Amino acid sequence: MRVTAAVIFVLLVCGLFLVSRQAAEEPESVSTGRHPDHPVPIFRTAAAHAASRPVSALQVLRPTSSFKTYSLREIGANTPPALGENATHDADQAIARSSLVAMPTPSLSFIGLSNYDNITAFGAVIIPPDTIGDVGPNHYVQAVNALVRIFDKDGRAITQPFKMSQLFEPLGTACSTRDDGEPVVLYDSLADRWLLSQYCNNFPPFRQMIAVSKTGDPEGAYHLYEFVMPNIRLNDVAKFGVWPDGYYMSTEEFIGSDFAGVGIFAFERAKMLAGDASAAYIYFNRPSTTTSRRSNLLAADLDGLIPPPAGSPNVFIGYTATEYGDARDAIRLFDFHADFANPLSSTFTEQAESPLAVAAFDPTSPDGRTDISQPAPGEKLDANSDRLNYRASYRNLGTSESIVVNQTVRLSSEPYRAGVRLYELRRAGGVFSVAEQATIGNGPSSRWIAGAAQDHQGNLAVGYNHVADDKPPSIYYTGKLASEPAGTFRDEATLIEGTGVQKAFGFRWGDYSGMSVDPADDCTFWMTGEYYTLESQNFSDFTWLTRIGKFKFPECTPAPRAAITGIVTNIASGEPVAKAMVTASVYSRTTATNGSYGSLAVLPGTYTVTASASGFRGQTVTVNLANGQTMAQNFSLQPIPVLRNVGISFSNESCAANGAPDPGERLTISVPIRNTGVIRTQNLVATLLATGGVTDPGSAQTYGTLSVNGPSITRQFSFTVSPGVVCGGAITLTFRLQDGAEDLGSINVAIQTGTQKIAFRENFDRVALSGLPQRWTRSATDTIPAGIRNWTISARRSQSAAKSAFSPDLSQIGLNELVTPVISITSPSARVAFRNRYEFESTFLRNRLYDGSVLEIRIGNSEWQDIIAAGGVFESGGYDGPLDACCQNPLATRQGWSGRSGTNELPEFITTAVGLPPTAAGQQIQLRWRVGTDIGGLREGQYIDDLIITDGFTCDC
Repeated sequence: MRVTAAVIFVLLVCGLFLVSRQAAEEPESVSTGRHPDHPVPIFRTAAAHAASRPVSALQVLRPTSSFKTYSLREIGANTPPALGENATHDADQAIARSSLVAMPTPSLSFIGLSNYDNITAFGAVIIPPDTIGDVGPNHYVQAVNALVRIFDKDGRAITQPFKMSQLFEPLGTACSTRDDGEPVVLYDSLADRWLLSQYCNNFPPFRQMIAVSKTGDPEGAYHLYEFVMPNIRLNDVAKFGVWPDGYYMSTEEFIGSDFAGVGIFAFERAKMLAGDASAAYIYFNRPSTTTSRRSNLLAADLDGLIPPPAGSPNVFIGYTATEYGDARDAIRLFDFHADFANPLSSTFTEQAESPLAVAAFDPTSPDGRTDISQPAPGEKLDANSDRLNYRASYRNLGTSESIVVNQTVRLSSEPYRAGVRLYELRRAGGVFSVAEQATIGNGPSSRWIAGAAQDHQGNLAVGYNHVADDKPPSIYYTGKLASEPAGTFRDEATLIEGTGVQKAFGFRWGDYSGMSVDPADDCTFWMTGEYYTLESQNFSDFTWLTRIGKFKFPECTPAPRAAITGIVTNIASGEPVAKAMVTASVYSRTTATNGSYGSLAVLPGTYTVTASASGFRGQTVTVNLANGQTMAQNFSLQPIPVLRNVGISFSNESCAANGAPDPGERLTISVPIRNTGVIRTQNLVATLLATGGVTDPGSAQTYGTLSVNGPSITRQFSFTVSPGVVCGGAITLTFRLQDGAEDLGSINVAIQTGTQKIAFRENFDRVALSGLPQRWTRSATDTIPAGIRNWTISARRSQSAAKSAFSPDLSQIGLNELVTPVISITSPSARVAFRNRYEFESTFLRNRLYDGSVLEIRIGNSEWQDIIAAGGVFESGGYDGPLDACCQNPLATRQGWSGRSGTNELPEFITTAVGLPPTAAGQQIQLRWRVGTDIGGLREGQYIDDLIITDGFTCDC
């Protein structure tokens, strides 16, 4: 049996644990979940969707235990940053100069959430806090591990602390009641919405939980989403950015404790704002060349009301450093073009000007995580110097675009001191260049884990932790006007002076902090961070506190603003219309139950403003707004029927009754239509148009009266499919709808021509349990009795009917294979799909995949190849990662299926679909499934069922 040296550290609450790497483990290659030469985006819809109760209605948290009987809970289990391969540590070449001008002092400073609140909520102190927050027109929302609280802009708490799980509970999933932390709070100024998020690490594949407020009131209800990650990697330290076309996210991915690269996501913002359950994400991955954590990427997050130029992709930012073996110290920039209409057209590409060379810096810190000295009795704190710090703040300044980002860097080694390297990148119609690069810090003290942003005039501010050997951790900030010289910053100001230290687990100081700009004036900076008082230090080793505050440069004047307010009503009844969307350019608002869309903040100018809602004809007006003006604009919408096609059927086909249109074929189809609007039709007439591959359509058909939510009515239409349509291509049926004098638009129905050609099919149901289907073969090699390892036909589990093909997962070294008959392929678009259920031996986190299986193909007389190496592409249900080389698995190092299939704790049937290599066209092929096992451990094994190979399309005319 396999010998392991796994150690489990139980953290006393919520079953949270960390697992050390096995002592003899060697670093493994990193799987991208697809062939590395085919960076195909992954598209996945939300796994669960619901609506929350209003935050104001959530149950107030009551103490779960005495303050004398609490435990410790640690959030996250990230590995420490590694020292660079380059033995030479660069001296920092961009130390900031002082302008000798004082920063403005805080105009407000108040206490935020603390670990005392966690004791009340969870009966535990939680480290680290990961303090974050954002500001809206009327509120400041703060989150820590693992609570949220809403404040007004005078610093008064207007809610009690609440768990994010209280929001997500209506999802009814295993993750909906967990608070695994790493929170994000973002205000979307274009839509006046709030985004709250945390991850779930219950079991792989892991989840990202996202809540989007239904209105601009953070105390109200939220649209809730649970997204399953596209692989088994942990979606650590998720960070978001708001962009007009999506909510963008980056994650630092881990397989167990090994760093595996960066996950890159675009979430479907428009659908999430509407509460659409089909909202999805598009995913790319940048795999790591090392298992040690190195660098990261951050998505640009829009500040202010000026959007990026129309159609601009989101910008992701990373860095390189000579200490990591890179050629130079530089900033890297990537464009993420997300195409939700055609996800496979999405791209993630490095900008032409990237990497941008910057002044030398050193991102490393002492080996391990005990870096930054505190006064006694405090332990050393983690510098978190291996990543860019949240946020990458984007702003369109009108004449140029700007992104501000920062990272912690090394100032000296003996003793170690940290500083904050701040960058401003500018682009004026061409490419980005470095407009500002400065490291804030000095020899006697350390500054680290900063947040930075710009006001609408381009003035910079950066807030951070500050500590010295004789001075406890405090929250400081500095900045500069856009007109002041590059590299020159004002004298620091203090948000709060700490009087206590963290006495234990010092390396788990907060991983990030918050700096944002008030959308009301676009001048005022709001920040939040953590600190201790002597009282909290003496209470326990971990009772951190947080502070929230604001300040502004007196030189900043409020940004130009205008606003539109009003209500949307039903013109027929005078009743308010809820969930109506009011849009002006990129700005949008949604009406509440009283029909009000609140205050639609825009830049001064002329706008075409549209109000629209399901069941109503939209109304559009043109408004001209001056700076400072608030215009009242109400909308009265005309109710209309909403007509939906609920399926079609073929009643006559001139060529062959194959249930599909063929090029050149004359067809008669039955078209049922249902009314889901708010009023009935009077005399509905539908006309099929001669467009989209349709020729010679027949006469219009009268549907008459369709009642609201009543039964559908069916009419028949005749037409001819254009002979020029390619077999297998699509035609689009367009039905123009007219209700008396009322034009109700059109219904479009897309239909694929021809029928799929089935090259091969097998469901294993007519095969004896002791046999195989005709012309299938199997073989096995191992040291156990013959027949034990072989594939067989099983009645234990199946997707359809009673049987499936099955291979056990055994505890001895061995290999078996199941081979199809020879199959002829004619089309370059051939595809294989089957239902796949497996449970192979792996660790719980699936960071070690011990036993597993692969799919191979033989084309013509060539040698067997893995399906991906041969040129196939997984469309769904692809491999889980590389099989472990530790223990003599014959398939060791191969990408394969391992662990559990599906997204839940127990294995389930999933669909594995693979586009066959285009080189298979015109050839005879065979497929084979191979299962490899090692010297120890066993699980149930693999079942395959309902195998089908399609080979393009066939048409009968």
